[in-house]
Amino acid sequence: MPILLKDVIHILEAWYPACLAESWDKVGLHFGHRLAPVRKIMLALDLRLEVIEEAIEAGVDTLIVHHPPIFSPIQRFDYQDNQTKVYQAAVKADLNVFAMHTNFDRAKEGMNDILARRLELENVSDLYPVETPLTSLGRVGYLKQALNRTDLLDHIRRTFDLEQLKLIEKTPQDIYQKVAILGGSGADFFNEVAACGADVFITGDVTYHKGQDLYETDYLTVDVGHYVEHYFMEPVKERLEEEFLKNQWSIEVISSKVKTDPFDYC
Repeated sequence: MPILLKDVIHILEAWYPACLAESWDKVGLHFGHRLAPVRKIMLALDLRLEVIEEAIEAGVDTLIVHHPPIFSPIQRFDYQDNQTKVYQAAVKADLNVFAMHTNFDRAKEGMNDILARRLELENVSDLYPVETPLTSLGRVGYLKQALNRTDLLDHIRRTFDLEQLKLIEKTPQDIYQKVAILGGSGADFFNEVAACGADVFITGDVTYHKGQDLYETDYLTVDVGHYVEHYFMEPVKERLEEEFLKNQWSIEVISSKVKTDPFDYC
């Protein structure tokens, strides 16, 4: 008896409930049918044409993505529009596409727990106080030992395989140990980071004017970009494989190898 998409969604929503998503977010099923059989899943950060082509070549029927592909109301299907081409390709390929975004960011064992674990943070907790059963969008924890600025930045580069970092800090400190992390675009939470007493704030997509706000804080901000979120794929893949094995479901899970980061550095 085939395993249906609704069965897989039931597992995902038990781990990363849609109720944890921000009110503006567009999580859940974007393309497909809940009664469609699922045999092969691919995890990806973004839904792009190259990702769809990769899925087709691999014989994938279901994509689980972090960033919701349909965010704003669709006004028209103009097939010369780049984003519409993505929608058209997904429909033509008969792909199921399921998005888990800020609900995944908030959830236990979600995005920010995964990033905190990669940094080897200890005593990890919510970035800011929230009402049960919610968790905060970010996490805060401690490095195993205090590091000077050079060693800290080397650790961050190695952790996320980055050549360059964008730094914001008015007054450099001698040592750094307490780290706040919020994957994606987290600059709006600069006051919450200050309140938790972090020495370092790791996030992405810091704009010029938010950078000015962050410059006036007492902590170092490290902009690692948005693409570090792709590290969510392997832990979720392993978690799904373990669950499918326990349920005796014959579903293969793979991770996309397509780099969807649009930026290059020199």
